[in-house]
Amino acid sequence: MLFATERLDIRKLQSTDIDSFYDMQRNPKVMQYIKKHMNRLESEKELARFISYDKDETKFFNIWAVTRKDDHEFIGICGVYKNDKSEFEIAYRLRELYWKKGYGREIATSLIRYCFDELKLNELTAYVHKENKGSVRILEKEMQFIEEFYDDKTHFYERVYKLKRKND
Repeated sequence: MLFATERLDIRKLQSTDIDSFYDMQRNPKVMQYIKKHMNRLESEKELARFISYDKDETKFFNIWAVTRKDDHEFIGICGVYKNDKSEFEIAYRLRELYWKKGYGREIATSLIRYCFDELKLNELTAYVHKENKGSVRILEKEMQFIEEFYDDKTHFYERVYKLKRKND
C-alpha cells in the first residue's frame, strides 16, 4: 500500500483489477469529461499501460488503484504524473457506483498530502472540464483556481488549479 485515507487504501494497480477497471472505463458518464469510454480490449491495454509506467524510470507517471478498506473493493484510480507542460498533474477517477459518497474529496486531500510529503513535489496542477461539477467542487476546496481556457485538443473549456507546497 502506498498511502491510506480514513476509508480507502491506495495501492499499485494489478492486472487482476481489470473487471472493475473496465466497469469504470466503459461507463460513458465516468468518461464523458476525460476521453471516449472504452471497450474491454481498450481497457485491458490502458490498464497494462498504467502498470508498465511503474517499471519505467524514464517517466514520472503514477496511476494507482483506490480500494475500500472494509471490503477491498476497487472503486477507482488516482495518481500524479508529469504532463506535456512539465507540470506535476494530479488525477482521480471513480466508478459511478461510488459517486456522491465523499470519496473524491477524501482521495484528493490525501493525494495532495502524499505528493508533497512523500514524493517531495513542490507544486501540483489539476485540469478539469468546466462542466465536471463534482471535480470542480473538490478542486475549489483543495487548490487555487488559476484560469479557465478553451482547449483546442478536447474542444472544451477547462479549468486549471494549482497548489504549492508550504515550506516547513
